[in-house]
Formats: sequence, C-alpha cells, structure tokens
Amino acid sequence: MTDLATANGTTNGAHGQSFDTSNILEALQVIHNPTTKNEIRRQASEYLESLKLSNEALQYGCALSSDKAQPPLVQHFGLSMLSHIVRHEVHQLSEQQTNQLRDCINELGRSVQDTDYVFIRNKIAELWIELAKRYWALDMFSLDEQLVYLWEQDLVRKDFVLTILENLSEDIFVRDDSVAIMRGRDLNSALVEIFTSSSNFAGGIKIGDITHHVRYGKDGWLIRIRNFLEEAIHGPSIEGQLKEVVLKALATIRSAFTWVMTPAIVQSMALAVTCGFLTQADPDLIMAAIDSLVSLYGRMRLEELEVQALVHPLIQPDSIATLRQLYSWSVVSVNELDSSKYAISKKLSELMSLFADHMCQYKPPDAGTLDLFPFLRFLTMVAGHESLIVSIPVVHSWAKMLEVASWRAVPAVSQCIGPLLEVASQRLMQYDQLPDDTQEPVVIFVNEEIELFPERHGFFLNYRRLCAAVIEWICFAQLEDALHAVMSRADALLSDIELAEQQFDITRYERVSMHILRADAYFAMVDAAFRGFDRWQGAHRESSSPEEDQLGQRMREESKAWMLNMMNNRHFKDPSIRQRQIKSAVEASNRALKKDTGFAFSVLEHILSSFIIAGQQDSSYADAVEDLHSYATGELRRLSLQHADYFVTFYDQLQAKFSDLIDQISANERLQVDLKSTLFSVIQHANGVDYAQRQAKLEEFLRPIAAAWASQDFQSALSSLESFAHFQGFDQVGPYLASLEAGKIEDWSAVPYDNRGVQIQNEMLSAYARLPLRATRIFLSISTDRLEQGSQLHNIICDLWSPMVPTMLEYVLRLTSYNHQLHNPSSWPNVPPELEDVIRRVLRDRYWQSGISTGSMGEFHSRVKASKSTLEGFASSVRGKIRGHLEQCYSILHTLGRLGPTFYSMPQLPELIAQAAIDSAAPLSPHHFSVMLQMLPKLIDECPPGSRQHFLTPIIFSVLVQMDTKLSMEWEKMNQRKQNKHDEENLSEEMRDDSVLRQTTYRAASLVAHWLAPKRDQDLSSKKSIVNRSHLTDGTQQTMREFLLSNVQILEKLLVLVTHALAFKDMKSSNQMLTSAHRLVPEFASDRFISGQEAAAVREYISTEMLKTAITCLNDGYFADHQVYYAQLIATIWLSYGLPSHVPATDTTPAHERPPLTSTPQDVILSLPGMTEAKVSHASGLLLKEASVGNRSKRLRAIILALLEGVRGVRVSELGKIDTRQQHSKILEKYKQREMLSMQGVEDAGQKIGGGTVDDGTDLAGVADMFAG
Repeated sequence: MTDLATANGTTNGAHGQSFDTSNILEALQVIHNPTTKNEIRRQASEYLESLKLSNEALQYGCALSSDKAQPPLVQHFGLSMLSHIVRHEVHQLSEQQTNQLRDCINELGRSVQDTDYVFIRNKIAELWIELAKRYWALDMFSLDEQLVYLWEQDLVRKDFVLTILENLSEDIFVRDDSVAIMRGRDLNSALVEIFTSSSNFAGGIKIGDITHHVRYGKDGWLIRIRNFLEEAIHGPSIEGQLKEVVLKALATIRSAFTWVMTPAIVQSMALAVTCGFLTQADPDLIMAAIDSLVSLYGRMRLEELEVQALVHPLIQPDSIATLRQLYSWSVVSVNELDSSKYAISKKLSELMSLFADHMCQYKPPDAGTLDLFPFLRFLTMVAGHESLIVSIPVVHSWAKMLEVASWRAVPAVSQCIGPLLEVASQRLMQYDQLPDDTQEPVVIFVNEEIELFPERHGFFLNYRRLCAAVIEWICFAQLEDALHAVMSRADALLSDIELAEQQFDITRYERVSMHILRADAYFAMVDAAFRGFDRWQGAHRESSSPEEDQLGQRMREESKAWMLNMMNNRHFKDPSIRQRQIKSAVEASNRALKKDTGFAFSVLEHILSSFIIAGQQDSSYADAVEDLHSYATGELRRLSLQHADYFVTFYDQLQAKFSDLIDQISANERLQVDLKSTLFSVIQHANGVDYAQRQAKLEEFLRPIAAAWASQDFQSALSSLESFAHFQGFDQVGPYLASLEAGKIEDWSAVPYDNRGVQIQNEMLSAYARLPLRATRIFLSISTDRLEQGSQLHNIICDLWSPMVPTMLEYVLRLTSYNHQLHNPSSWPNVPPELEDVIRRVLRDRYWQSGISTGSMGEFHSRVKASKSTLEGFASSVRGKIRGHLEQCYSILHTLGRLGPTFYSMPQLPELIAQAAIDSAAPLSPHHFSVMLQMLPKLIDECPPGSRQHFLTPIIFSVLVQMDTKLSMEWEKMNQRKQNKHDEENLSEEMRDDSVLRQTTYRAASLVAHWLAPKRDQDLSSKKSIVNRSHLTDGTQQTMREFLLSNVQILEKLLVLVTHALAFKDMKSSNQMLTSAHRLVPEFASDRFISGQEAAAVREYISTEMLKTAITCLNDGYFADHQVYYAQLIATIWLSYGLPSHVPATDTTPAHERPPLTSTPQDVILSLPGMTEAKVSHASGLLLKEASVGNRSKRLRAIILALLEGVRGVRVSELGKIDTRQQHSKILEKYKQREMLSMQGVEDAGQKIGGGTVDDGTDLAGVADMFAG
C-alpha cells in the first residue's frame, strides 16, 4: 500500500480538482475490507481523518463530492468531509469559505440524478438539512424556492425534497435535536410557514425592522404533496419508483400531522387524500396511510372543534363502511398468518381506539348530527378479533367510554351492550396458564408476537382486567338485564363444569386444567358483575328514587338467592375450583351484600364445609388441598374483619367449629395458627366487646408466643451460630453430602438421596417448626394491620406486644444474622474448605427465566417437582429453610414498626438492627440481598419524624453502605465476566445472573428515589397501611427528604451511591438515579440544609465525581437513549455551582448577584480532549442566558450536547484517552430486546427480585474529608 500519511494534490487552498484520489480510494477499500489487519486499518483511518481536519478539507470535500467521475466510495467520503465541516467547523470558516460551502452544497442538491446511488442522494439531503437547521430563516431565505424548483422536476428530485422536508419536520418538532432546539421559535415558525398556505398562516421572520417571508408562492407543502398524491391515486398504477416517492410523501405527511394546525389540514385536503389510500390494494400504501392517521389522531388532546373537524368525518357511516371493509379484508386466522394484513388489523384497531378516546372527551353528538351506531358496532366487531393484541385497544376504549355517564346514555351504546358483554365474558380466562403447546388461537397470536413470559403475563392480565371493567360498567349501566344475563350464563357454564367433574380422578389430577381455568373465568365474570352492582348501590346511596330503591332491593334479593344456590348446590370436587368459589362468595359478602350478616354467616358455613380431609392422595392433589385450606383460612379472616361485630355474638360456637375442623382434617400446626388468628381478629375488631375484656382475651392468644421466646432451651439453642446450626440441623448437611461425594456428581437431580437424607430432612423440618417465627409473624401482622394511630385499639395492641418485644427482638436479630452468615459456605459447621463449593451449590436457587431458561415455566416446575427425592431436592429443602427463616424475621422486623413510638424509641435498637440485619448481609447473593431490601421500606416509612435522627441514622447509613458495596462489586464482576467469558455453555447462567442483578439494582434505586421524592411524606400520609401516617402531616416536622439532606453522616453515603448508580448498566435504575440527582444538585447551591465546609465539600464532590460520571455516561453507547438527561444533569451542576447566579431578595437579605461557588465544573469540562476555553466560555454564556429566562431544560441540554458532541467514548478517569477496550458478551444482542427479563419460576416460593448499590472501600470519616481529594 502506498504512503497514506500524505495527501497528493494541491495544498494552497485552491480547488483540488487535480489531486490524485487513488490514496483515498485505497484507504477506503482497506477500511471496508474485513480481512485488513488492524494496524493497516488504523493507518488508513488516520490518513482519512487527517484529510477531514486539514486546512484544505473544504476544497477536498467540494471537489470529491461534486465529481461524478469519482467512485461512489470516494464521492461519499467527500460528502462526509463536508458534513464534518457543517457540524463541527462551520463557525471557524471565513465569510468566503462559508459562501463556498453553501454554494457547493446547494449545487450538489440541484445536480442529483436518478443514476446516483441512494446513499449518495441521502447524504446530500442530509447536508441540506444540516445547513437549513443552522442558517435558514437567519440569513438564508431561499430554501423553499429551491425546494419548489426541484419538486417541479422528476421523481428523483421529488424524493430528494421529501427526504429534506420529512427530516426537517422530525428534527424540529419530534426529535431532541440540539441544533434545532437552539434555533428555537424562528426555525419552528419557518417550517410551519412553508408547510401551510398563506391563508392559514401569514408567517414571516422579523430580523431588525425587516420581516422576511420564507414561503415560496401561496401554497404550502401540504397542498403540493396533496396534489402529488391525488395525481398518483388517480393514475393507472402506483408501483416502482412512483410507489417509493408516494410512500415518502405519506411519511412526510405522517410527520407533519404530529404538529401542523387543524385548519391547515382541513383546507389542504391532506387528510382526505391520505384516507384515499385506504382503498388501495397494496398493503404498503395502506399501512403508510394508516400510520399517517395514527400520527394525527395520536395527539394527546384535540379541542372539541378539532374533533368535529377531524374525527367526525372518519366515523360517519360511509367512512366506517370503508374502514370496516378494509378491516374484514385484513382479518386472518392464526393458521394463515399474513404479516402485512395482520399488521393492518392492529393499526386499524389502534386508529379506532383513538377515534373513540377523542370522542368520549366531549358530550356525544346528537343522533341527527352523527349516527354513532355503525362506529360503535365496528368497535365491538374489532373487540371480538381472535388476536387479543388487535382487540385490546378497542376493549380499553369501551371501558373508558362506559365510565362516562353521558355516553352510557347514548342509545347506540345500549344497542352494542349485548354483543360487547358476550365478547368480554368470553375473554376472562387466564390464558397465560395454558400449556405452551396449546392450539388456542388467542394464545398463539400473542405468543407469536410477545416472546417473553413476563410480558405475556402482563398483557393477558391487563386484557382480563379491561374485560372485567367492561362487564362491571355494563352491569352498572343496565343493572337488571345485565346481572340477569351474567347469572344465567354463569349457571349454564358452571353446570358444564360439574358435569365434566363426573370423570374426576384424583390419581390423574392436574394443578392447571381447562376445567379450572374455565371455572375461574366464569367466577371472574360473576365477580365483575357484582362489582358493577356494588358500584350502582354506591352511586344511589345518597339519593335515589322509589323505583331505584325497589330495583336495588330486588337485585339484592336475586343476587343473594343466586349466590346461596351456588354455594349450597354446587359441590365441586376440584380443590382449586372450590378455592375460586370461596373467593367469589367472600367478595360478594364484602361488597355487593356487605351489610347482610345472614349472608355472611352462610358464606362462613360454606367455607368451613369446603375443607377436604386429606389422605394419602397423589402429591399434586394433596398440594392443591393444602393450598385450598390455606386460602380458605385467609378468606375466613377477611370475612371476619368485615363482620367481627356479628361473628363475636357466636364466638364460642365458632371456636368449637374450628376445633372440630382441626380434628376432622388433622390440621397441621400451620393451619391451626391460621384458624386461631381468625378468632384473634374477631375479638380484636368486635366493637361490641369492651376494651378490658378484649385485651384479656387477646392476651391469651399471645401468651404461648411470649413463652416460646422466653424459653431457656430456645435461647440456649440460639446462643451462637454453631448452636443454632446444630439446633436446625445445618451441621449435618456438609458431612452427609461429603459421604455421598456430591462434589463429584454433575447432575444432582439425577441422583436420589437415601434414608439418611430423609432423616436429616425430617429433623430439619421438625426443628424449623419449633421456632416461634411464623406464629409471631401472623399474629403481629393481623393485630397491627390498618390500626388508627393513637386509637384505644392501637394502645391495646402496643400494650400486648410491648412486654415481649425486647426478648423477641434480640433473638429475631440473632436469627437474621445467623441466616445471613449461612450464605457464606465458610461459616458452616463441619464444612472444610474443600467442601465449600458443594455448599455453594446447595445455596444456589433454581429459577425459570423467560428468554433464558430452556423449556417452558411449566416444564421447569415439573422438573423441580420431579427432583424432590433427589440430591437437588434435598439441597432445595435446605436452602428453603434459610429462606424461610429470613422471610419470617424480615416480616417481623418491619411489622414491629406499626407499634410506633413503643418500638422506635427503644434504646440501642437501631444500632442492633443495623449490625444484625444489614451489616451482616454482605454474604447474600444479589437476589437474597434484594429480599432483604424488601424489609426496609415499611420499617423506615412507619418511623415518626421525631424518631428519625435516633432511629434512621444508623440504619440508613448501613443500608447505603451495603447497597453501594454490594452493587459496585457485583457490577464489576459482571463486567469482567462479560469481557472474559464467551463460551456458549455459560451463556444462560450469565444471562440469569445479569437479569437478577438488574432487578436488584432497580430495587435499590427505587428505594433511594422514594426517600428523596418531594411528595413522599404527603403520599404516605394517605395510605391506610401506614399506621403512623398522622405524624407525616405535622408541618412542624422535617420531611424525610429534608432529614436526609441535612444529615451529614447519611448524605456522605447517599451521594456516593447516587453517583455510582448513575453508571450502572441498567436503564431503569439509571433513570431513577438521574431523577434523584437532578433534584439533589440545586439543593446545595444555598445553605438551606448544610453550610460552611460541609456544603463546600458536597459541592466539590458533585462537581468532580458526579460530573465526571455524567460525562462518561453521556458518551457511553449503552446510555444513548438517556443522553439528554445526562446532559441536563451536567448543565444543572454547572449552573448550580460553577456559574454566577441571581439570588432573589429574602426577609433578611436583599437581592444580589452570587458569584460562582466553585470553578471545578468548568475545570473538569476544560480537561476533556479537544475542549478550548473559547468553546467553554461560549457554552457558559449560553447557559446563563437560558437560565435567566426560566427553566428551559431542552435548550440547556442542547447547549451541553453541542459542547460535548465530539467527546465520544471518552473516559474522564483516563484523562482524555479513548477507551477502545469495550467488549460485550453474546447476551448483548439478546438484551437489546430483553431489558425487562424477570425470574418467574422460583422453586419453593415465588420470590421477586429487587435492588442494591456500592462504596469504594475507603473509610470516610466525614463529608469534608471524603471530598477533600
């Protein structure tokens, strides 16, 4: 290869037509050749870059780009040189050079030909666009004239013009384009002017005393494009090059429809011509037209006159007939899926839903003005599409429309109620529970389009909720007819279920069957109808006519009779169907028939009769029975809360019934505790029992719990980790697995464990039951739930628990610490170092993750169930005990907060919690760490403001340290793993761990964002679940946000965590932290929270570490979608601390100009490569100018983006060096579509994942020291 270091040709500034381009072509070919060695490619790139940066770049660019004899690669390189000049160097050009640049670019546009490659034409169009964004309507006013001149020529030039118009529209009104944002109103006005006619918008840009008009002629581009489309649509055919230009024209219309004013749309007839393409045979043209319509009607809100002008014409009967014909043509079955037709069905549904949403914003039109029935009937027709993805937009629109009283009264709506009720009631099945190989079209349609199980699950859940809402509102609107229809339909369908159950066989029992899913759907239909009835009663409770009173009474009697018949005469054999039957009965009792104590008693009897005597049945059936019993006791408790005053009148009989039931079904201790807790709840909430009697009776329930915690044997067993491990049998696990040489067994699920393993399991189960954790948690939870702070009942509960809290807390904290330590294999008794890897395998949970795990979730659960008797099952039972201990302990800790000052004022308690429950969490995996974080919100939220300094300081400090340490370490490990591991066998495991880490990070970020939210206390004060909420309304107390920002000890760790979390590679988490950082930074520009050296140290830390992190993230490809927000943060830091500011007058100080608080932000920015004092000074001036006229965030971040545009890939910590070491594992491509992966099939208990964050390991004594350097 020839020497690439020198450019042949003229270097004296003259046009370089005579220079030899062979080197350029050779360099380009070298770069594009995949076989080129890296060093040669680097030399070639440096050579081309040197040409771009040379003094002759303008001459080279003009010469190469305009010489059509040059090879396309060379011509394109010339255009790239011009692009670089326009984007980065244009301000350094002389007036003569600027004119030369403009003339060259304009001539390139005028000379485009159909023989030019598309990428060449597009590059020239890009130059026109970039030039227009910088000079149009400033000192360049002939752009429109040039565009019209080109438009009046051939199709190639029309295509060129449309490319410019569409992208100008997008850059100015849609995209966050920094150049367009900085030009502001003048550029916006210019584009509006040339798109609209003079009769719609006079336009004109005033510069000095002169008003410049930029429109050429009277017509705007909407009319010109309309005329072109009309000619095309009336021509013989639309194909080939004409089709491409028509599609480009429709795309330009689509972009303009997002912002252009309604009168211009109406007058130009652009909407009419767009609709004309709906009758074409070409799916591409149809889809382009629908996209344009969706763009227009997708506006957030249309005024009523706009709805009349834009929506009414498209929903009048003739238009609906056209749309309906198009829809019918587009409908396909799942077996003959045509992607283009199916896509049109989906878009049409979206369009129809937009029509409906705009219409129901205002009163319905008179029947004489607009016949709505064809439109509403068409909505119902689309709702019935086999694909729920097509159906869901219009179902949602129906739900919203039925909420509006004036629309419910429309006769056309009433005419559609029957078919709509039919559709909604047929679509209530839990489709996500169907097997993966189902041939149900509804499921196939969704599965084909939504790959990830969590997303499918969410979609099906939302669709079911919308259908239920439709049924609820229908029953509200047409109570008698609709409720009769639902009950009649449910009777027939439930009879079918009973008939099918004649073949019920316990030995072939399935936890999920079509019978169960159908029964669930039928009961869901009944629940929705009864909610509608309950809503109707609520609406007529204050004022109702005699006829309405009679109707309400009649429907109460009929619905009660129906429900009693359903409970007394339908005896389902399937435990899962019985469970669903109970749910509907309790729901009816607590809502529609809430004051009917007789009905509540019938429901009570029904629940008690639904328990099943468990024998030695098949394990699946036995599991279902156990679930039924657990659910039934929960519903008993829910029923008792609503009717405690009634139930207490026969308390002794109820207690006897429970005792008989326990004997009859041989209830285990778990079920006995649940039944006793129901009796406890009845006594606690029975207002008819005086407080002294209540307290005495309740104390009887808690006495055994207090005795268990005070037991000497129990306390001795928890005296040390070793004694606890012996007590719970963990000391036997290591030796047992060593005896089996488990470390040498690759697949534990293929090897059954022996009788010794069974014995260890039974001993561990027995020891687990001897811990008073579950009984404590249950009684503590129900006794403190939704109490009124300071009420007599609250005082009783505090008095009941207070005596045992100190002892109980001591051992709950020990249990928490011990079980945290058990996550570290080296802490296990009888486990030598060589056995630690085996214990790590024991501790590793099994999950099914959509998009990662092999097989379906159902297959995962089957594998887990099949492995119960294997070594993997043994390991699962061991880690399940640790998980169970911790879940109970966490729950007890956060529930104790409901006791208020009784709990929060205990001395040394916060330090003990921090040490035992938080500081000990280091060994936890990211998943278990997130479970630990779940404990914290309620514990912290319940804390009264007056106790925050004492209680929350050590706890939040420890939490921040642990989150920062854990997440920093885990993200570093993950980054190293992605760089070093690329073998396929580790891919699923890497993806799994990455998914867990993301969710743990998000939980931590959400926790911090919640603490810092300005309205946090206000929002919590309205939540009934927060017992101590009344403290939060005390205006004399600090808010949580104020407490955190004024507490130097906490603030130190908070800022470190937020800074680190800004750079964690999880988009949701970084977004949370960006929001928090934006709120934090301005607070330290004054002495509101802290002052003096402490405040200065905070500002220096933010101005260095947080600013550097923001710049690094701004230029990291992963955060590309969030660049504007990182730019906003940079602007906020610079403005808050690094630039002068006007300080308004206060009661104590006059208004004054405050000098910059620190030069650090400017120094950091100046340290970036290619940055000059002139650039930074110019940017700072622009920032001050924008800040002086208010918070114009778009323009502020545009200034930063423009300033830092050339600093791509820079790591600030590397002092300006380009980071070329970025490597990604194979999961990157998958994560482009799977940012929201989640764990679904957690063995044993369905835990969700949450978050945490990190410390740099330095022992920092105070804020000033931390930021000192």
